Amino acid sequence: MVFLICIALSSNNLQAQTPCTNGYAGTYPCSNMDLVAFVPLSEIGGGSNTSDIWGWVSPVTGKEYALVGVNNGTAFLDISVPTAPVYLGMLPTHTVNSLWRDIETFNNYCFIVSEANNHGLQVFDLMQLDNVTNPPVAFEETEHYNGFGHCHTLNIDVQTGYCYCNGTNTYEGGLHIVDINDPLNPTLAGGFSLDGYTHDCFAWSYDGPDPNFAGKQVVLACNEDELTIVDVTDKSDCQAVASYSYDNVGYIHQGWISKDKRYFFVDDELDEGDLSNAGTPSGTRTHLFDLNSLTEGVYMGFYESDSPSIDHNLYVLDQFIYESNYRSGVRVLDAVHIADGTLSEVGFFDLYPANDFIQYSGTWSNYPYLPSRLNLATHMYEGFYIIKPTLINLSQYSFDLCGADQLVMQVEVNADLAFPLTFAIEGIPNVSVSADPLTAPGLATVTISDLLAAGPGMYQVNLALQTTFGQQYEVPFTITLSNGAPVAPVLLNLPDNSLVSNTATSIVFEWVADENATSYIFELATDAAFTTIVEAQNTTLNTFLINYNLPDGVYYWRVKAINECGSGQWSTAFQFNLTIVSVNEIPTTNLKVYPNPANETLYIHGSLAGTTIVINDMSGRMVKSFVTNNSGIYSLDISDLETGMYIMHANADAVRWVKK
Repeated sequence: MVFLICIALSSNNLQAQTPCTNGYAGTYPCSNMDLVAFVPLSEIGGGSNTSDIWGWVSPVTGKEYALVGVNNGTAFLDISVPTAPVYLGMLPTHTVNSLWRDIETFNNYCFIVSEANNHGLQVFDLMQLDNVTNPPVAFEETEHYNGFGHCHTLNIDVQTGYCYCNGTNTYEGGLHIVDINDPLNPTLAGGFSLDGYTHDCFAWSYDGPDPNFAGKQVVLACNEDELTIVDVTDKSDCQAVASYSYDNVGYIHQGWISKDKRYFFVDDELDEGDLSNAGTPSGTRTHLFDLNSLTEGVYMGFYESDSPSIDHNLYVLDQFIYESNYRSGVRVLDAVHIADGTLSEVGFFDLYPANDFIQYSGTWSNYPYLPSRLNLATHMYEGFYIIKPTLINLSQYSFDLCGADQLVMQVEVNADLAFPLTFAIEGIPNVSVSADPLTAPGLATVTISDLLAAGPGMYQVNLALQTTFGQQYEVPFTITLSNGAPVAPVLLNLPDNSLVSNTATSIVFEWVADENATSYIFELATDAAFTTIVEAQNTTLNTFLINYNLPDGVYYWRVKAINECGSGQWSTAFQFNLTIVSVNEIPTTNLKVYPNPANETLYIHGSLAGTTIVINDMSGRMVKSFVTNNSGIYSLDISDLETGMYIMHANADAVRWVKK
């Protein structure tokens, strides 16, 4: 069975508010990045500036949120509809306002530091955001750590649950390490002061190429004039591993590790020239270190852009580096040729169109790690932006396939990458992939075959775009495979086709279970076309029990199975005749009804003058009640009743009948 999917090229079906067309998204210069939304500073708490920005995804609702540092606190926004962000409220600063605020998350809590005096480490339970119904809300701290006063930045090793606070009034401004495994009880774990002030750092449980540090915990500390590597496995006895620098160092400000954990990318905040413009400024420089060996690291040089703006914060997602470079905006560099010491710009969004001067204004930071692949970026004195990179696009990042053996999809490559590109799939077994090589930006058709051989389940898959240099770009998505729609059930325990005599209070129907079915629909009718349904229910079992006696007559029943792929075919309908004698419903000459089943009019016959007649549905609810004024034949309009079975009571007599 071939299953063909044709997809339009827009991430997660999101339509950008202002696409980047001919080098501009509205008034903003751009390349391969669309403008989705802009939120003014005045609409997120009214502070005088933004600073750091981070993101979070609720594990309960799946909603995406923006966490925006402002001078008077931290603003929280629901961006689950990214073209219409909702400001949920503000967590005020712990003490006083400050230009500087830094934010990261761990275990559904966010941790916030600031240069404000005695600010310490704020802890905030992010699960509160799911429950905001009347924004904006004035939030309160969930917990607070006062082991230091001011702090410039932080970085969290989410694997081990340690928060590395930098530039505090402790440990000579070096690493101040807080154990946050219990976010409501943050405690001091240790520190490192031997190399002085640390401006920012990158900490992780080491899984890089140096076997001497396998399984250890390592921090790459940006220490102004040096990149210092620290073994922090023993928090009470942190050990310096090595320090590296380069000629004409300005200020080693911040950095991030490559996807393979070998290369470190550094932004130097002061190497573009002096703020007076008296010298000849260089372009914005991104410095490169090869840390294949942590103790014998190699400085590889730098990438220099055409803009002289100051670089500030950068982050690595897969093979791309997302830089916040103050007045030249968010710049995206391709690191596919990093082994050769080469980076190339493949996209940008300029939040400060006026100029690229060497001044501290424009974008402070950005966050590229949301599942939607949107980029969040702050503009210091205007607000924050939601930007959509369009470097490599899949319009859908989740596919549910039922009984499919083949998936045909299109991939759009906009950026000028390392062509030619061939395609492969990682993360799902036994499949094959075919596609013509892509030799320039454009569309590629990729066919994934033999999906049935992989077996049912959910697969976390990478679409790998491979280069002739042995490198590859990876685009993650999910494929959920099911065995297909269930088959028509086979009925069991069929009653005698001519007559069933039963004095029990229930009748059991049974059929063969289908391993692909998640539930079944059971129907019982009084005609072969199933236009008059007596019972219709959904059940997860392969049996169905009717807990009351049916009126005498001819009946038909059938079953069909359903699952996430849809519904199967109805079983063959089975007919049976039923005669039941019950002590509660002894036929008498005092109460007869016909026809049964009836459609618009039901005729009642008996000695009924002055008799109260009550009609109940099968749940016992009274649907009609009236007093007859004559004996003989009485006609009753039942056109207003729903199709189903009813019980009519008159004095001590009762009879069941069916409305068609």
